[in-house]
Amino acid sequence: MSDSKSNKYWLLGTLLIVAIAPSIGSLAGLWIWPGATGSMVYAVCKTLLYGVPAYVAWRTISRKDMLAGWRSGTRLWAILLGTLSGLVIGGGIVMFWFAGFRDTVDTNRLLVVMMESGLNQPTRFWLFAAWLTIGNSLLEEFVFRWFVDSRLKILGLPFIIAIPISALIFTIHHVIVLAAFFDPRMVLIGSVGVFIGGLIWSVTLRLSKSVIPGWISHALVDLAIALVGGSILGLI
Repeated sequence: MSDSKSNKYWLLGTLLIVAIAPSIGSLAGLWIWPGATGSMVYAVCKTLLYGVPAYVAWRTISRKDMLAGWRSGTRLWAILLGTLSGLVIGGGIVMFWFAGFRDTVDTNRLLVVMMESGLNQPTRFWLFAAWLTIGNSLLEEFVFRWFVDSRLKILGLPFIIAIPISALIFTIHHVIVLAAFFDPRMVLIGSVGVFIGGLIWSVTLRLSKSVIPGWISHALVDLAIALVGGSILGLI
């Protein structure tokens, strides 16, 4: 087998693992085997989701590449792009929710799970919110933008085609999670929002050549989601 063919299989294989791992984990943990078995499968899938891109990054990203990404992502216009897009999206979520949309959403299933997890305790909730805002957003940008988008680019897909594919990969497991807690209307609204976010952050990565602006934007959106969660728990 030629090196080019082996490399293509490696690209496709690693991309496929990352594309399906979060969906398998979400299905196992929330739908098929809720409990210890599902949690174990979920943990394995999370390990693959982050481990495969981390391994690829370790093998392919040089210190020079990291510095170049840092310089590109910390330019003023790039930071403003991430901040403004995050404020627009996140601000829209918060305004929409607190303007009355929350009164039309059945949050009982989500509330039960959050209370069982102890998130009704303010300290635990805000620690979780900090992780969601800072850590989770960074990991998702690393995986779903840097890794997925770069694999699609190397495979030769035009950007106009790669963007929606990347956004779809990002959205699928969110649909599974949303469907476990909300009615179809909310699942549709949330899924469309996630898909649009994926599109925006892929474009942001392409323009800035760095995950930093997308991370800033994503973090602000996750902060808005955390505020929604806090309101469901009665902490806000």
